[in-house]
Amino acid sequence: MAFEEIIGQKRVLSILTHGVESGRLPHALLFHGPEGVGKLAVALAMAKVQFCQQDTLYCNNCRDCQRVTHLSHPDLKIIFPAKKNYEIEYAKNIIDSIARDPYNYLKSWHNERILIGMIREEIKRWVSMKSFEKGGRVIILIDAHRFKEEAANSLLKIIEEPPEGVRIFLLTSRPDLILPTIISRCQQIRFDPIPWQDVKKALIEREKITEDKAGAVARMSFGSYRRALELLGEDISEKKDLMLDVLRKALLSDLDILTFTEDLVSGQDTLRIIEILELMSVWFRDAMIMEKLNFETDIDEKLIFSDRKETLEKFINSFEPINYEKILNQIGTAITMINSNAAVNLVILQLIYELKGQLRRKTNV
Repeated sequence: MAFEEIIGQKRVLSILTHGVESGRLPHALLFHGPEGVGKLAVALAMAKVQFCQQDTLYCNNCRDCQRVTHLSHPDLKIIFPAKKNYEIEYAKNIIDSIARDPYNYLKSWHNERILIGMIREEIKRWVSMKSFEKGGRVIILIDAHRFKEEAANSLLKIIEEPPEGVRIFLLTSRPDLILPTIISRCQQIRFDPIPWQDVKKALIEREKITEDKAGAVARMSFGSYRRALELLGEDISEKKDLMLDVLRKALLSDLDILTFTEDLVSGQDTLRIIEILELMSVWFRDAMIMEKLNFETDIDEKLIFSDRKETLEKFINSFEPINYEKILNQIGTAITMINSNAAVNLVILQLIYELKGQLRRKTNV
């Protein structure tokens, strides 16, 4: 059954299905959206659409579909960032991981880029040859925002004058870093975070975990199945405890806040700090929902912190009315600043002081 391996993304699949059935699917598509939401999985599914010989979108069982699944189809090419003289083993490990799970593949690159040599040797020469199977060719470029300028310009020429039967998929979480001239020549398709219910269902079916654990992980995945898989091996409760500790410290003296901030930043990497702030956003979102729904007894399905419902209720009742929108904006600004390489200790210190000003304890509590 077509698209059975895709988690969520019904809107995206509807757009692509319409494009295929109407015969108007363009030769170049730009898939953009958060990490771990299925951009690569959908691109591979579209390769099956291109190669499958059955009278459907694709059957997922024929020889061609199976060769795409195992990344052994001769007319499929996947390009990803790498050093200039990368080893064959480097590429093999990445390809093998994609074949195992396109939602959770190995990303070995850090500052590596997509180089001009990759475009000239891997693409230009390849597309100039005849298709092995007479079903056209498919090129998938992972992290397309990592093009070196000369490589991007070389790709632009291919997109402007594509060889017959060639379809190109550019995948990125940062479309703002791609040349506007490339973007203008592609059909852009936005991928949204996956609904947590779809993440939960996939975790139960694919990872064989319990419904309760799947629900907790899905709610904290922020719509990324890749993130959900990472969370399976982490202590979620510990992360929640650390976030709540940050909130408690916001009520202490200025000297204690300075000491706590220094210890927090020195003991955690930047990604962990961002995770704490994201959890803090979820905490205040849950508090806002709980207060608006007047602490209804059947509220658990709406809360990510459903396992801390009593603590959440106590938190709400301990303070004067909270300006949730303002606090959520402050946390969002802090996350943006850290992602923009601002000094983490100063950002956290400022946020804690802002929270201290917003959270005013009730005098009778």
